[in-house]
Amino acid sequence: MAGEAARSAFERGCAYVEAKARPLDVALLRHRLGQGGTEAVVVALGPFQNADGGFGHGLEPDLSTPASSAIATSVAFQALRGAGAQADEPMVQRGLQWLEAAFDWDRGVWPIIGPDVDLAPHAFWWDWDEDLASRWNGFRFNPSVELLGVLYAYLPAAPERLIERAEQALLEDLAAGRRPEGAYDLKCALRLVRTAAAPGAIRGPIEALIRAAVAALDPDDTHAPALDLAPQPGEPLADLMADRIDAAFERLLAEQQPDGSWAPFWDWSAVDAQAWADAEGAWRGVLTRQAVEALHAYDRIGR
Repeated sequence: MAGEAARSAFERGCAYVEAKARPLDVALLRHRLGQGGTEAVVVALGPFQNADGGFGHGLEPDLSTPASSAIATSVAFQALRGAGAQADEPMVQRGLQWLEAAFDWDRGVWPIIGPDVDLAPHAFWWDWDEDLASRWNGFRFNPSVELLGVLYAYLPAAPERLIERAEQALLEDLAAGRRPEGAYDLKCALRLVRTAAAPGAIRGPIEALIRAAVAALDPDDTHAPALDLAPQPGEPLADLMADRIDAAFERLLAEQQPDGSWAPFWDWSAVDAQAWADAEGAWRGVLTRQAVEALHAYDRIGR
């Protein structure tokens, strides 16, 4: 598939990101392509960080509340880690302080959102109520396993007692037979497995759970496409995805829009049409950046 069609898709996608995406996605793509540095990503993340150190303001486009949330803060740390931000970066340190303050010490998890989601429009699946934890697998994997990975990634700055309590809760859950439920639990668990600093006693059992779950995953699940689970060669699940990658790229090319973007497959315009229009625009930038990055990572563009 390397060749003219993929090269054209790549170039059109890059042009779309540069012209239409949020400054954050522009900075992330430039960094991934070796055309920009870490500082540009930090600057672009600045408007999303609150005084309390957490992130909000629609960083997760389906959740436009200005208030800090664990899900938005996890997205911020994905960007920071991808851009190579170090533990002495002030934005990282403030984010870690928020993670300590937002942690539920009794349950050993980070609640994914709080009631302040209602400060602004949001997708209906982000509606908050007292039973939210039961619908999100107790927050054990999404977002808590991923955020434990963040702590490992920034060990020089991460609070030791926070790591110890989050580890303890995770090990207790694993011993009790708790497992990832669905695509987003898997993605969060994968981000921990990708964390080189995570201890083997944590990373090994999590990877075993992921591999068992992915082997049984529907390859047509739109929430967990192969290029989400293995966005570049050398990923922990690259071997399981190997026979799906060519088909994934064929589908990727077929789904590119006439304007060069990739569009979300979901829609919550019935909740708030204008808010969804804004979110969809942001998502097009995110998804297009990710598509372009995958084409580049797998060398599908005939370099």
